[in-house]
Amino acid sequence: MAELTAEQKVVAAELAREDFYFFSRYTFLRKKGFPWMRAKHHAQLCEALNRVYRGECKRLVINLPPRYSKTELAVVNWIAWCLGKVPDSEFIHISYAAPLALNNSANARELVQHEVYGEIFPEVELRKDSSAKGDWRTTKGGGVYATGAGGTVTGFGAGKARPGFGGAIIIDDPHKPDEAGSDKVRGGVLDWFNNTLQSRVNSADTPIIVIMQRLHEGDLAGWLLGRKPGEPPCAGGNGEVWEHVCFEALSEDGEALWPEKHSVVDLLRMQEAMPYVFAGQ
Repeated sequence: MAELTAEQKVVAAELAREDFYFFSRYTFLRKKGFPWMRAKHHAQLCEALNRVYRGECKRLVINLPPRYSKTELAVVNWIAWCLGKVPDSEFIHISYAAPLALNNSANARELVQHEVYGEIFPEVELRKDSSAKGDWRTTKGGGVYATGAGGTVTGFGAGKARPGFGGAIIIDDPHKPDEAGSDKVRGGVLDWFNNTLQSRVNSADTPIIVIMQRLHEGDLAGWLLGRKPGEPPCAGGNGEVWEHVCFEALSEDGEALWPEKHSVVDLLRMQEAMPYVFAGQ
């Protein structure tokens, strides 16, 4: 990568402050030294998250295949970008295993501490005591708490009791793939969400985002949506209507979502070898 001039960095920083998709591509370029291998769903995913930030969507389920940039965009980058826009935002992040959630949280913190982030959002600083991977805060009172599905969230809340964006609950793959077939284990995740997690919002306007690969018809996404794909929106298992954004690796027209990642030939081979897994993932 050719070294950017000081003027180019100023312009890029201005664009990154206003455009989440540009922020993600630019910070990737500066951190890695080579461009992001982009796909059309990346921009669409970023726009769905932008609508959450703007307050146009409060409950969002996003389904897409594994390893298609969902965690980097919807967890790591979006948390960092939102904290830049609103430094006192408060987030709770959940994944099926605590180490995964802690790693995602640590990656978001690492991005906030990176040189390029400081150029984009120079006013954002972390508190000096924010060394924990799963519990760190900005000097403006914002921060992130991360744990595994079923973990303790007592004492932590997401969002602010005021108008405008103030944080969110972000759930990334709440089910462990090899346990999703167990009614007991899967039901435990649903009960924990219903009885514990959703009460951790500090305001009725605090968004909740569930982003996951599908693993079972009765997984968290299916339970929340309360309907099959193609059916009109309706109240799901927790009594709320959730917006649904779904990215299929192989469209009904036979096109690959991210051909540089998986070609049509690759996808058809996987579909034939593992039809049930393919249908979900």
